[in-house]
Amino acid sequence: MATQTLTFLLTDIEGSTALLRRLGDGYGEVLTAHHWLIRAGLAAHEGKEIDTQGDAFFAVFTSPSGCVAAAIEMQRAFVAHPWPAGGEVRVRMGIHSGEASETAAGLVGLDVHRASRIAAAAHGGQIVVSATTAALVRDSLPAGVLLRDLGLHRLKDLGRPEQLFQVEADGLPTAFPPLGSLDNPRLLNNLPVQVSSFIGRDGELAEVRRLVTTSRLVTLTGAGGAGKTRLGLQVAAGLLDGSADGVWFADLAPLRDPDLVAGTVASVLGIRQEPGRPLIDTLADAVGQRSLLVLLDNCEHVLGACAKLADALLRNCPNVTLLATSREPLGIDGEHVHRVPSMDTPADSDDMDTIGKSEAVRLFAARAAQQGVTLAWDEEIASVIGRICRRLDGIPLAIELAAARLRTMPVAELDARLDQRFSLLTGGSRAALPRQRTLLAMVDWSWELLNAAEGQMLARLSVFAGGFDLAAAEAVAAGEDVPPGEVVGHLGALVDKNLVQFDDTGAGPARYRLLETVRQYAARQLAAQGPVADDAWAAHRDHYLALAEAAAPRLVAHDQAEWLDRLDLELGNLRAAVAFSLTQADPAPGLRLVISLRVFWRARGHATEAADALQTLLDVPAVQGATLLRARALAAAAYLVHQAGAYTTAEGYCEEALAIARAAGDEYLVADLLATHAWSLLRQGRQSAALPLIEQGLNLARRLRELHLTGRLLSARSYALDLDGDHAGAARDATESLQRYRQTGDHRAAGITLGDLGNVELAMGDLDSARSHLRESLDIARTLNDRDTIAYETFNLGLADYLSGSLTAAEAHFAESLDLARRMGLKAQMAYALHGLAMTGTCGANMVRSARLHGAADQALAALGHIIEPLEGRLRDLDCQRLRSAMGTEAFQAEYATGRTLTPEQIVDLALGNRP
Repeated sequence: MATQTLTFLLTDIEGSTALLRRLGDGYGEVLTAHHWLIRAGLAAHEGKEIDTQGDAFFAVFTSPSGCVAAAIEMQRAFVAHPWPAGGEVRVRMGIHSGEASETAAGLVGLDVHRASRIAAAAHGGQIVVSATTAALVRDSLPAGVLLRDLGLHRLKDLGRPEQLFQVEADGLPTAFPPLGSLDNPRLLNNLPVQVSSFIGRDGELAEVRRLVTTSRLVTLTGAGGAGKTRLGLQVAAGLLDGSADGVWFADLAPLRDPDLVAGTVASVLGIRQEPGRPLIDTLADAVGQRSLLVLLDNCEHVLGACAKLADALLRNCPNVTLLATSREPLGIDGEHVHRVPSMDTPADSDDMDTIGKSEAVRLFAARAAQQGVTLAWDEEIASVIGRICRRLDGIPLAIELAAARLRTMPVAELDARLDQRFSLLTGGSRAALPRQRTLLAMVDWSWELLNAAEGQMLARLSVFAGGFDLAAAEAVAAGEDVPPGEVVGHLGALVDKNLVQFDDTGAGPARYRLLETVRQYAARQLAAQGPVADDAWAAHRDHYLALAEAAAPRLVAHDQAEWLDRLDLELGNLRAAVAFSLTQADPAPGLRLVISLRVFWRARGHATEAADALQTLLDVPAVQGATLLRARALAAAAYLVHQAGAYTTAEGYCEEALAIARAAGDEYLVADLLATHAWSLLRQGRQSAALPLIEQGLNLARRLRELHLTGRLLSARSYALDLDGDHAGAARDATESLQRYRQTGDHRAAGITLGDLGNVELAMGDLDSARSHLRESLDIARTLNDRDTIAYETFNLGLADYLSGSLTAAEAHFAESLDLARRMGLKAQMAYALHGLAMTGTCGANMVRSARLHGAADQALAALGHIIEPLEGRLRDLDCQRLRSAMGTEAFQAEYATGRTLTPEQIVDLALGNRP
């Protein structure tokens, strides 16, 4: 394949389908004029037309400056052309410079695909260029032309971020909406960055997109390594258009426990578990009417749990679409199964150019290039590569593994070895799918190429869930055949052989991972080794126990944000370590791990899950004695269940733990437990019972000179005083608590305390100070991704706006609080936000809406047994009185009563339905 360096221009008409519908037969004339103007620009600047499909053009230039000049000339021509009424043509253009190969099928290359993705992100009338092209033309731009830096953008090929620039020239529009990239805030998603390119699959992409638009559950099935995950991600990215509530990726591969499926999806969607209620029910209610596409990836090992969750979502959430990947169907009503086939492979008689067009061969060549191997393309080599891909049945994982071997053997030897291995394994079990047999043969072959140390190490690496770093590999993979000093070398060899993936996206620390098919194969090898497997799992647990205990003091210190994110990255491994601990006779390591991370579990929404694990571990006979370990575990459990509102349970834990701690003379633990116990009482409105505990705890904390614990107890006393109406005392304690937290570096606790101080200042009427503190609290919460605090502080800022007469700003804050609270299942906070929206609507025309929202909010609080806080209660009462005066008591009461009968969906629609 002759490779050239060129500049690519891709264009198409924005909204061409709508234009065709408007113009009917007149569209032909408009399209003819469009083509003429494009071709005139190409001719004037020595551009070469490569392909034209409908309104889309693909052209190349040897001169990057000539390409930019042609694009400017074309856009000016489109602006000046006398289009018919309703027939104005707006063309989007993308420009990128790079390499492409001339084949019988035309120009092909990854840079061509990159240019296409850049064009797809642009808007009609806009010219967008890559950083590569921008660097080439920056010093030769004509007068009146400049490049505006649009920043880094993730394009819909899910690759590394691309820095993009907008070409601005006299006579052309300059104001456009945000680019249609994955970084557009309207395109809600959590799709992961991919470090390798997506090759081919055009037909599959189109078909699966069609299925997703017509079926609410589409399951991509196929053999391991068939490319189900990557196809699903690419389809999901292509469906992002900003018109709904987003596209969300739930990675189920790291899960060992089927019970964690619903929790994983809830975490992705920002929904919190409610104590005493099945999480699936909470998830279905929270999703409600939201319009979502959820990609459930790697369902096969938790198939029953996935089927149950999918069925619940489909039955209860009418606007949810599910795209699943699995080795077998979920087997529920409404499922449309799409088998992901192997990539197309060339026939034995195909010529060199036809072989080069094959998807499988293109993938092989791309992955070889990734390994630094340049293929000499001639008839003989093309024939051998075609045969390799054919023998591998076009399965992407097998092709990638084979391509990786080119670093150590030529293509001809690779071909010979593959022939030998597959001839030995063609008589495998007829019960297995053919492609499963072929993939197994490929992995068997890869395993046989490993030396004893590499095989032992790969088996031990199978215990990781969701990836690992180098330090973890060194701690876990060393064994009888692998001395610690040799781990790095063997790991490098496994990366070279493509059995371990090395992910370095530039957005964080480098990570290693095993493809799921390889991990499962290696896990079977490990399990066959008996005691060695237990040693590997114990080493894995001990490594993450050490990480947890190192993290514990940092989670309340200056670098807590970094540690929270680091632990988030290791969540799969932390769960796996806890799960292993639950199977062991000695629960002590597992208890220590969960205890150490109590701040992380609570901050990142995993409190209920961690509390359940603690309870299971606490029931083990080995920890029934009155030990300090048990007391610390009970303290952590109380801290966690308090977050979920299980106040009575928390009190029981505290009372048992306090008896142990006092008997052991552990004053720090006593003070910690007193703080948790006091908070549980305060949430129930029992200030008189809580205050003596707070005073006892404060005396201990101050004597111990424990700043953080002092801050926590002062915060509790501030809340108690505020409930009792002593706002000056509450402000004083909140201020001192804030000072203590800042001294320790706990930004999260400081942010929460700033919000508490702001609340007190609202009650005191100091709106300027309150708004300042609340904004600072919200900024910290957003930085730390502390969603609970974001929901609370947006509401509190709404109160500040309301009290200052800024009803529009207040309504926006209340709406944001309601939207986030409903996503997370924060029912009490939803009720407060409903009251806020009712109050901001009182002065408008729709008093009926306000009366109903007040009724709905009061009903929700009553159902929770929650007593409204004093300031909010006073404002609600004043607003209801104004409504009674304006509507009449009888009319108000009727609408208020109606509000108390509304369903959750009706309430949200009433509150947010008319908002943009």
